[in-house]
Amino acid sequence: MMKHLMKRRLEAILLCLAALLSLAGCGGSSAKAASPPDMQAVYDSIAAKVELPAMMELSAKRLSNYYGIRSEDCVQAVAMVNEAGLSVDEIWLIEARDEDTAKRIESVAKSRIEQLCAETEKYSPELYAVSKAGQVIREGVSVALFISPDAETMASLFRAALGA
Repeated sequence: MMKHLMKRRLEAILLCLAALLSLAGCGGSSAKAASPPDMQAVYDSIAAKVELPAMMELSAKRLSNYYGIRSEDCVQAVAMVNEAGLSVDEIWLIEARDEDTAKRIESVAKSRIEQLCAETEKYSPELYAVSKAGQVIREGVSVALFISPDAETMASLFRAALGA
């Protein structure tokens, strides 16, 4: 009788423990999904799946001077432009410090597309089409700009990295 009672208690304890562990697992995964991904890893993933021209990274100083995006605005940022300057390819992957900053960076990214459209409209129909098809994505504090012939694919990969 004592063995049977001990076995039942052990089963009840194990069942409770299993339930607690499954609840902890659910909470852990939703918290992870809510945090922005490593932007460098996202860029590397995009670069592995999409053929990019030679790209160079924009320094924090250039981001600030040209676009008004200061290093203190960003938790993390990867900003790349075409190295040759013969095309309009640009990729920004930014985790802003807060929602208001993300909204401002989103606005800057949209303005960047408008600027490139204005610059290319009269002299290069091909570059104008690429600029016009550029995409800006903002999910929470994550902001991305894709100006590339493959902007749609890049945007899809970025959304997948965000879990959206």
